[in-house]
Amino acid sequence: MSCGERLANALRGQGFRVTPQRAVILETIAHMDGHRTAQEVYHVAGGRLPGLNLATIYRTLETLHAASLVDLFDAGCGVTRFSLRDPEHRHGHLVCQSCGRTLTLDPTHAASMSRKINRETGFEIALDHLTLVGLCEDCSSSAAEAKSSPPQQASEHRG
Repeated sequence: MSCGERLANALRGQGFRVTPQRAVILETIAHMDGHRTAQEVYHVAGGRLPGLNLATIYRTLETLHAASLVDLFDAGCGVTRFSLRDPEHRHGHLVCQSCGRTLTLDPTHAASMSRKINRETGFEIALDHLTLVGLCEDCSSSAAEAKSSPPQQASEHRG
């Protein structure tokens, strides 16, 4: 069974129709590495299916997310990225709110935090595509240095 057939069957299995647009967009995401923006998906998929527009890309990505076939990832800069959901390789993201650097997070690192939160609140955290925002090592070091440096005093200039 081809990749496209397997993905189409998964979409049908979630109760969704497989339209030509959905099939092309889903295959496009499956063959693109990493997390891609809707614009990047549009650029590649549009070459395979003339007449495809960006609004269709967005609607289809929302449908594929609802069908649990695509994961959404917001790096905090207002741009949502998409990737094919892979239950075999769950992961999360550490996103620097200062420089935008993104690191991959193994969800097992967050499992103990998740269990503690669940015990205290009853809230279940979805660890399969968790995003945590903070400061990367470089930005954290820069921020610490800036705090520890004495403020520069303005020198008086007499002319």
